[in-house]
Amino acid sequence: MNPNDPRMTNVECPLARTGYAHGQTGLKIAEDIVTTRIWALLEVRAARAESPDSFPTYGPDDSAECAARRIVACLLDAGWRPPDADCLALAAEGPPGPDSARGGHDTV
Repeated sequence: MNPNDPRMTNVECPLARTGYAHGQTGLKIAEDIVTTRIWALLEVRAARAESPDSFPTYGPDDSAECAARRIVACLLDAGWRPPDADCLALAAEGPPGPDSARGGHDTV
């Protein structure tokens, strides 16, 4: 997404805006967000195993579920949106065959 794309209004995360402005793909930005969040969770858990009062600003919940919610929130802030109904319908149809208007390969 380039900085002039109208969808940039959906991007609330300053780091994601910077990434897009410098030519990073949405996938690269998402990988960075997810990697950073998982690394942070592992670091917090390791530190709290030794000292339960570590990382007080991380919050009391260091569960995988909470980390997943934080990751989804970051992806939404970066402009990601759930797929629309048309995209979900195509995914439900499975891979396209060679004679399909969508192209692709039949599976046997």
